[in-house]
Amino acid sequence: MDSFFKSIGLYDTLDFETEMSKSELIINLKKLVYKSDFSIFEAADYSIPNRFEYKGFVNENNFTLRRRKHFFDSKIPNSNIKGVVYEKNGKTFIKTEFIPVQYLIINLILPVLIFSALSLLINESGLLFFSIAAITITTCNYYFTTKINIKRNKYDFERELNFIAQKAISTI
Repeated sequence: MDSFFKSIGLYDTLDFETEMSKSELIINLKKLVYKSDFSIFEAADYSIPNRFEYKGFVNENNFTLRRRKHFFDSKIPNSNIKGVVYEKNGKTFIKTEFIPVQYLIINLILPVLIFSALSLLINESGLLFFSIAAITITTCNYYFTTKINIKRNKYDFERELNFIAQKAISTI
């Protein structure tokens, strides 16, 4: 599925390098993350305490996160942030990838199916044009909103990593 997102441009990566140790970085990252498994039945994002900016899980070598939504935030859900943390030559490297939430593909396909069914039921040229226009507008809106959301999440996560690294340097 990731190769599909790469091919349509809904995928981004970030490589980050810092002087701090891997264990210290993991500890600081865990302070920002509310433990979650992204299930449907868990608490809403706005009920998470304010000190947590992300929800997900952080292990010793990898992590999967999603920026939490705030109350009255009705945008498309934030992208998944999957990353690998490793140490090499005294430096810590983080390779992250940003991909959209996969169940939202249904939101892209559902309007296409509804408008296609409507145009087949009522075989008029005006409705056919309306259906094609609605499908095109809906699909383009979803695509560009998701693409902007991925860029924003990348910027925010890179800023968080820089803040963690700067805080570690200033305490030395």
